[in-house]
Amino acid sequence: MTTKQKKKAIKKLAKEMLKESYKDMQSKVEKALNSGCIDIESWDPTYSKMITPKTIVAAILKNESTQYDAKGTSFEKQVKKEINNIRLFI
Repeated sequence: MTTKQKKKAIKKLAKEMLKESYKDMQSKVEKALNSGCIDIESWDPTYSKMITPKTIVAAILKNESTQYDAKGTSFEKQVKKEINNIRLFI
């Protein structure tokens, strides 16, 4: 397999994973709103209206990222190293 073919295959797999994660994250917004863990009554759309939505998104992204970190496997160290490396370049 050539480098070009490998890049294409990796890109395809990563995009498929992102599509699945996106679907899961969309459903988690509704779950977060209905869970009772958010004080909906104190939210004010005129004052700091983005705080609650941002906390929901940040919590969902953090939760979703842990699904791919290979924790508890023999690949954990390698994955962590490569994640940090990629984060520096994007």
